[in-house]
Amino acid sequence: MTSREDQTLSLLSDSVQAQPHDRDEEAAEPNDDPAVEQLSTIRLLSLNMHAFNYGLFYASVGVLLLPEEALHMFEQEHAVFLAVMLVLAGVSQLVSPAAGYASDRCTAAMGRRMPFVLFGNLVLFICLGCMYLARTYLYGYVYLFLLFIAIVALNVAYTGFTGLVSDVVPADQMGFASGIMGTLTALGAVVGLLALGFWVELEMAYGIYAIAVVVTTPFTWIAARERRLDPTECKPYDFSEIKASYWISPRTHGDFFWVFVSRTFYYMGVSIQIYILYYLRDTMQDPTIADNAQTYTAILCIISQSASGIVSSVAGGVSDTLGRKPLIYLSCTIMALVYIGYCFIHTYTWVVALGLCYGASNGVYLAVDYALAVECLPRKDDHAKDLALWGIAAFLGTMFGPCVTGPMLSFIGGQGTSHYAFRGYVAIMGAGVVYSFFCGFFIYKVKKGSPAHEKVSLEASPDEIEADAQMGGRRKEFSYGAIMDV
Repeated sequence: MTSREDQTLSLLSDSVQAQPHDRDEEAAEPNDDPAVEQLSTIRLLSLNMHAFNYGLFYASVGVLLLPEEALHMFEQEHAVFLAVMLVLAGVSQLVSPAAGYASDRCTAAMGRRMPFVLFGNLVLFICLGCMYLARTYLYGYVYLFLLFIAIVALNVAYTGFTGLVSDVVPADQMGFASGIMGTLTALGAVVGLLALGFWVELEMAYGIYAIAVVVTTPFTWIAARERRLDPTECKPYDFSEIKASYWISPRTHGDFFWVFVSRTFYYMGVSIQIYILYYLRDTMQDPTIADNAQTYTAILCIISQSASGIVSSVAGGVSDTLGRKPLIYLSCTIMALVYIGYCFIHTYTWVVALGLCYGASNGVYLAVDYALAVECLPRKDDHAKDLALWGIAAFLGTMFGPCVTGPMLSFIGGQGTSHYAFRGYVAIMGAGVVYSFFCGFFIYKVKKGSPAHEKVSLEASPDEIEADAQMGGRRKEFSYGAIMDV
């Protein structure tokens, strides 16, 4: 090896050691060891069955169940108490980082994650039965308390689940597993919307949710096969660390911070969809569509979710080859074009066509969203609490989005009646385009998730390293997950 090559390699080594606090350099995919067991497709499907249960619950509770229950138990003030229910659901998200922190340190015989999945689902199952009794006997305030506990339990279980998948699935299967997760989430949403929107009375929702918990949980448990955390390897509990688990920044989380911000903007874009019912009511030329906007909105949601599930099942595997970021750029572009399209149509046929495109874009995003988050985790052995923050990003987006677009629709489209002018919908669709742009913009700042052929192997030859060094100090991504300045 020449003296110049020695100097180049020495500089490369020094750059790794000189930045111990860079979260990107510490980051590593939880299962990047090639010795980790490859999972069969059947086992991946079984492992992700919890996602079906989660999608079933969240897709239908806020849209269908809670508005009817608020009217049923608080008839005179149902709008106020619906808002209370949604606030309780939002506050319950705050349990997730603490649950993730505890899960990272759990030394139970069945593993770190499954105790949280099982306990959360058990509490959820009990609460569903109690909620049914409370709504039957009109115990409204008891129902509110039970709703809060139920969603806390759901979030605890989901925190354990996301940590479980990142623990068990090998790095080279993470895209495929993420696609399966997105597919089952969408499938659960479709089943929930169909069942509660067309097949059964809403009061039967509690039984459907309970059956889903009982049916899906054993699949995830059997497929998990977790390794117990050695008590001697367990980190001690530190309250200051628990508090820190609710904080995220580029300095502490590196690439994961930009994934978090991007995901928040993505779900701000998704939140535009809550106005589709009003959009159909106020802008459709066909009076049949306008007068039955609720029914046609439900049909549109089912079509979109179905497209999402189908596309997600394919896109996850594709992302293992093409990379995560290009597919997220594609998803953001399609969603922006859909919102632009809504500004130029007045027929339900075009709404359905755009709904299919939106569903496809959402399927692409769902397929790679989780996989990219796992790739960008700041720590290998302490990551459930970080994935909990990733989950909170979706809630923040769906909360902050309407805080902007709701007043915008009222101010620009207000006509002094319960209907809004078309210009108001043009304004909020424009906001959706902006949200989509910022989702893609912040993903651009993520250094991981690029196509595989752009990665530089750590075992590159000296000539390749020297050639790369002469390209102007361009940042490259190395196969073991560190980012360095060459």
